[in-house]
Amino acid sequence: MPVPFKKDPVESDQRLLFPSNVFDLLPSDHQCFVYGDIFDQLDTSNVEQNCSIPGQNAYHPGLITGISIYSYSQGVFSSREIEKRCDEDIGFMFISHLNCPDFRVLSDFRKNNHEFFKKCFKKSVQPAMEAGMASPGHVSIDGSEFKADTSKHKAMSYGRLKAEEAESIKDIELV
Repeated sequence: MPVPFKKDPVESDQRLLFPSNVFDLLPSDHQCFVYGDIFDQLDTSNVEQNCSIPGQNAYHPGLITGISIYSYSQGVFSSREIEKRCDEDIGFMFISHLNCPDFRVLSDFRKNNHEFFKKCFKKSVQPAMEAGMASPGHVSIDGSEFKADTSKHKAMSYGRLKAEEAESIKDIELV
């Protein structure tokens, strides 16, 4: 018996009462459209098997994965901020199909499906690089010094930054 997933509140390509689709407000070359195509190709069958039938219908794993990867590409990492963006940002609304998962749902999915999430992230990097939306070698340093309340464990020397860059490129495993 297939797992029932939540239905989208509206068809994301459905015309509304107003003269245009809300996503027509975005430029035709907006990156959310490319990311949407990339996320449609993700295989989520392994994670779907882990979903249980009793209780409320779950958000589709591909939807949660897509929202998370898109938010990371936009520099948004906080689950609460991602939830807020799904309510307010049209690009996020497109990726989330007008759903707005609770921050706990986003956080728990990331925590419970860490290995799956890493594989999907790696698979989404190559098409994004081919589309010119990502570059593994782009690092910016301006030399400014500010007093900040930051963990000394997150600060990086130039040598460590280079080592992390090499490790990131190796992890992406471009085919």
